[in-house]
Amino acid sequence: MVNIVGTNYHEEVEFKNLDHSNQKLVGIKFELCTFINCDFSNCDMADSTFVECKFMNCNLSLANVTKTAFNEIHFSKCKLLGIDFSKSREFLLSFNFDECILSSCSFANLKIGSTQFKKCIMHDTQFVNTELIGCIFDECDLKDAYFDHSNLNKADFRNAINFTIDPEINKMKGAIFSRIGLEGLLLKYGLDIK
Repeated sequence: MVNIVGTNYHEEVEFKNLDHSNQKLVGIKFELCTFINCDFSNCDMADSTFVECKFMNCNLSLANVTKTAFNEIHFSKCKLLGIDFSKSREFLLSFNFDECILSSCSFANLKIGSTQFKKCIMHDTQFVNTELIGCIFDECDLKDAYFDHSNLNKADFRNAINFTIDPEINKMKGAIFSRIGLEGLLLKYGLDIK
């Protein structure tokens, strides 16, 4: 088994079944690494760098990602509850999420255009002053997600459910919605839509 803490740089390493919950992984760089069934809940990942890495079936809930770099990261079937991504490093920030739980996360003040969220649960997630141009929310449950002064131009919400978005305080030119989803855009008006 590879010692994840013993070195500050890991390249093309596959990590399986690690339990680093409530531990520190500060200032470590990972390139082209894969993490499978790992527990990083409540882990301090501050100042770490992840480049072209994959996280599969991992738990990163409440991880500290202050000044953490995420560049071309793919999360699949991961639990990411309560992560404040707004504290992560913005330079080259890019990630995609597939079948993840992203409830109570914050993406405030980030530029994450073209991000793909597929089949994710995103209850109570905050998008405040977030650039989401061209993002795809495919089969995502956005119950109580909060969109405030965000740029949703060309974002795709066709298959998203339970969202409420105020078109008066968010940019939405070219955003795509299904007819069924229109109720989430009109909720504030108290209309009875049948």
